[in-house]
Order: sequence, then C-alpha cells, then structure tokens
Amino acid sequence: MTAKTHPRARWGRRLRLGQAALATLARSLASPHLRPLLPGIWRWSRGLPARYEAQSLPDFLTALTPAHADLAGVNGEHLRELIDLLARLDRGSPFGLCLRRALWRYHWLRRAGLPLGILFGVRVRGATELSEIGKAEPGGARIVGHAWNTLAGEPWHERPEDRRGFSVLYRWEGPVQSPV
Repeated sequence: MTAKTHPRARWGRRLRLGQAALATLARSLASPHLRPLLPGIWRWSRGLPARYEAQSLPDFLTALTPAHADLAGVNGEHLRELIDLLARLDRGSPFGLCLRRALWRYHWLRRAGLPLGILFGVRVRGATELSEIGKAEPGGARIVGHAWNTLAGEPWHERPEDRRGFSVLYRWEGPVQSPV
C-alpha cells in the first residue's frame, strides 16, 4: 500500500483536517467580527440553489456580487477559513464542494473587500482525448466540472493538481466594487 492509500495515512489526514476545522470554529466563535456572521452565512447559503436555478448564470453571479465591501474590517484569511469549513459541512447542498466554496468565497470575501473572480471549467475523465469520448465503454469517459476562485486573474487558494486538465468555459471577474 502506498502512503496515499494506507488507512493510517487517510485517518491521519482526517484528524489533521478535523483539528484545523475545530481551530477555525473556535477562532470564529471567539471573534467579534466573525461570530455574528455565522447565522447569516448559513441562512444565505440555504437559498443559493433556488436562486441559481431561477436565473441565467450571468444574472445569478451579478446578484451574488455585493455592491459594497461592508465587511472590510474582517480578517480575510480567517473569513476564508470559516467559509471553507462551512462549505465543507454543507453536505445537503445540491452543489459539489468546489462550486459551493467558489460561490461562497466570491460573495463573502468580496464583502470583505477582496475582488475575487470565479472560473468554471470542464475536463473529460476516463478519455485521453476528446475524440475518444464516443468510443469509451459505458460508464467510462465522462465530463466533469470544477469551479475555483481567482484574484487578479490568478488561481486563489486552489491547489494546481485540483484544476489540472480543466478547460475554462466561463470566467466571471465581477464588476468593480466600491467601498462602503
């Protein structure tokens, strides 16, 4: 067994993630800036799928873009960690983790004054070339999507291996924001 598939390695990684999650939650609950945001973030996220389904993607993203950076005093890195934790915990969402995280980060960190964008990409899994899609065995090749955030046009808090092989289909940088 390799270190990647060894059960101890998986449990060790899960324990590290759990420790980081508890530290993020404790820091957020102790923060006078982040603690009041917790219920609002969760309520906001509950309506996101219905808003997504009811609008075109550009209209949805325009509505998701805050007009002002009304959370400019909040520590952006701590807010990102909280958003990532809450997105990971939202197992009932119809969105995959990458889309949840990208949308949540985009909205909430723009409110903190960070001008994030979002990229949406696709790749073919199970085929080495697009021409092989029709020749793949049933259940073989399939198209998968991924979403990630950008800052100044560069991937932001996204591991290179997580976006490797994806072709960008849609780029949303959002409008220029004005401070409060």
